[in-house]
Amino acid sequence: METFNLYLCWIRRILFTKIFYETNRSSGTKKQIMKNLIAALFLIISGGITAQDSLSQMVPNEFLPDSKDLGISLNVSGLIMNINSVPRQDLRGQSSILVRYVINDHLTFRTGIAPTVSSYRIASTDSVAKDLVEFDSTARQSAFSIRPGLEYHFKGTKRLDPYAALDIEAGIIGGLKAGSNRDISDTTGTSTYKRTITEAGGFALGAKVSFGFNYFVVKRLALGLEYGMGINYSATGGDRQEVLQIEPTSGTATTQRQLSSARVFNTNVFVDPMAQFTLSYFFSL
Repeated sequence: METFNLYLCWIRRILFTKIFYETNRSSGTKKQIMKNLIAALFLIISGGITAQDSLSQMVPNEFLPDSKDLGISLNVSGLIMNINSVPRQDLRGQSSILVRYVINDHLTFRTGIAPTVSSYRIASTDSVAKDLVEFDSTARQSAFSIRPGLEYHFKGTKRLDPYAALDIEAGIIGGLKAGSNRDISDTTGTSTYKRTITEAGGFALGAKVSFGFNYFVVKRLALGLEYGMGINYSATGGDRQEVLQIEPTSGTATTQRQLSSARVFNTNVFVDPMAQFTLSYFFSL
């Protein structure tokens, strides 16, 4: 645009010199007068274009975020009377935090971070005939994924901001650790059965293409809609070990160990089951 404005300045200067020279040389013929009028009209129009372009560059965005703004996005779900916000999900369906960084009017970098720790415990006490049975079971597994992406924003309006996005995801799935204790008590004492299971984790890779828009209600606060499709691949499992320790009420304690190996590979091509409604807010850095 700067080069175009420079060309216009040179053309205006040449035409202005020509008009001034022709006007001072003689009154001119009708044909010459028409040429001068056309040249003068071009000067007025081109000057207006340059002024409008300069003005548009001087006036800041009224609603859209500015360059170097940082934003956070959440999903919005529920009906009119039961609206709530929930974290965005990664390609494995786990909750993630989506952060956006505005590079310029067309490009926005975004990344999703999804740390996950799953822990379960079941405890129960029961009586079987004359025996008292106490059972306690636990399981724990963790995972972490990161999903960097880039948004390209098309020309919209002062409030509407359409875009297309590409996300790439990589994640690590931690190993599974599970165990249980069963204590059986009777009049002769207590026998204990302790089971421990460890299983290797894995990794996940994926990519997703999305299309959406943000509608800015006020400056930096937007409601949005996003819909996309993608592919993910995961490989989990590996070496598995199960150990059973038995301590009877009388006699010698024993330990049973079982080793095995199994891996699960999963490839999934998907489309979003429904459009994701989003709520975003951008902070000025």
